[in-house]
Amino acid sequence: MQTLHSQQKDLPTPTSPGFSAASRINVALSGTAIQSSTYPNEKADHAIDGDSGPQWNHYSCSSTNYGVERWWRLELPGVYRVSEIEVTNRFDRRDYFSDVEILIGNSLANNGNDNPRCAIINDDPRCLTQTVRCWGMEGRFINFYRSSDVTVPLQLCEVKVYGDFLP
Repeated sequence: MQTLHSQQKDLPTPTSPGFSAASRINVALSGTAIQSSTYPNEKADHAIDGDSGPQWNHYSCSSTNYGVERWWRLELPGVYRVSEIEVTNRFDRRDYFSDVEILIGNSLANNGNDNPRCAIINDDPRCLTQTVRCWGMEGRFINFYRSSDVTVPLQLCEVKVYGDFLP
């Protein structure tokens, strides 16, 4: 598990007054996925299909094309207080998972890539699925964004989001 370069300060913790533990329902399954471009047969919604398999040839991973400023966005059916995000990497191209920002918010400015940052993730050789804690960040849009390294696409095999709906 890695949570690097978090820019959020003064966020609630599980011991803060008013903090509620999020449900363990994967709210990503009720969302809609879109990405900046699509590598053939690697659609954005493959990353929220409920199949966490990390095999490329099973068509369960999403992938952008190569290029700059690649992003993948989950649009939730409403605003959520996000506690945790689990993301599964591809097992055979671990290097494709580096310097990926996770952003959460309600703005679609710059395709949602201007929203506040929850974390920056990189490949963790100890596990294919990483969990990042976003400590109650609120938003309808969850972006995975990579502006660096034009030699690799942005690929996600499964994204799970846990949080509470805000009425």
